[in-house]
Amino acid sequence: MLGIEIKRGVEATLERVFHATGNRFDKLTVVWNGKTAGVCAKKVNGAVDANVIFPSIDETKAVDKKLFNKLIGYALHELGHVWFTTNKPWDDARENGTAFLSALINGLEDPRIERCVYQSDYAPNARALFENLTNAILEKDGYVQPDDFKNIPFMLAIEGRRLNGYSIGVPSIVDQSPWAEHLKWALQSAHKARSTAKIVEIAIELEKRLRSDEPPEDNPSEPTDPVNPGEPTDSGEPGESGGDNGEAGEQGEPGDQPGDKPGNDKGDKKTKRGANGKDDKPREVEPTDFINDELSKHKADCDQYRERPHVGKPVFTDVYFY
Repeated sequence: MLGIEIKRGVEATLERVFHATGNRFDKLTVVWNGKTAGVCAKKVNGAVDANVIFPSIDETKAVDKKLFNKLIGYALHELGHVWFTTNKPWDDARENGTAFLSALINGLEDPRIERCVYQSDYAPNARALFENLTNAILEKDGYVQPDDFKNIPFMLAIEGRRLNGYSIGVPSIVDQSPWAEHLKWALQSAHKARSTAKIVEIAIELEKRLRSDEPPEDNPSEPTDPVNPGEPTDSGEPGESGGDNGEAGEQGEPGDQPGDKPGNDKGDKKTKRGANGKDDKPREVEPTDFINDELSKHKADCDQYRERPHVGKPVFTDVYFY
């Protein structure tokens, strides 16, 4: 497939999702000129507009068909946060907590909102797309070690999806973890949770339990500096109040990472040498960087990209293909 076919396919698919949701948004737009991938939902004159943002793609380059499914899976995951994550409890927890706590919330919330998406029938094949995206991430970067404390949030995100019924291409490592008892409790509790507020309660309790069994100083550690919350945002969930007004609120900037959602501050730090045998940051719970890497080899080198109709020739300004 050519890049232009990928773009049109993504736009057409998300347009069908837009109509299937009963227009939960007043407007849904796909933008291909972002520096990173993400979803931004905001109120404009009382109406809720959602923008799915991807980096630019060279429309003349051949693109693997598999990328199409990854892009749709990513977009549905991020839209799932807009539909089903109530941001205020998350922001409140971040205000008095740590980046690690926010990442724990992210790791437990991701499987929950994906389950909400495919159970809602907004996108009938959503579960298969989420499963495909999860396995693609694991195939590219591998899994984490069971005793890697800083990567517990990533482990929760994977194992929570396994509880959703996804066929995961790597074996479970929960039983091998020094914190297996705590992780099993959190995963089972989160699987039954019906709101972001409940996920936050579980994450707070899990952090307390993990702190009581925290590894020695020379073992992998997680960031502990408090981070400031972003602007509180509210998005509804079927059967829930959706925060203050039950409507999709303004999301963070595109490409927010674990520890940042739903606000924008980035509190993660470099950590000591971890169980993976290298100096690195904790693995990101959100698949944003994975999608950015997938699109990087297909990007268009241009100074400006103008939106165009779904039909007709693409319009670029000062484009240099290479």
